[in-house]
Amino acid sequence: MDKFNLEAQYQKYLELMRLDEKQMPPIQQQETRRAFFGACGQMLRLMTEDIADLEEVEAVGTIINLKNQVSEYFMKQLEQL
Repeated sequence: MDKFNLEAQYQKYLELMRLDEKQMPPIQQQETRRAFFGACGQMLRLMTEDIADLEEVEAVGTIINLKNQVSEYFMKQLEQL
């Protein structure tokens, strides 16, 4: 898989989330794909339109902060299981 191919990343995401599209109802497949690609698009806009304008140190700090926010979100999700 090409690591810079969003379809390949989507498949990795499904694996990470332990989701199997073959087991998902069609509407769940559609909405999961939309959410993933929508989030990718928003993140690309954030990187190219906002973070790209920052100085390097601030940009790196911002990316680390965003990564931490995602980690915190998933840690809270795991607590709810």
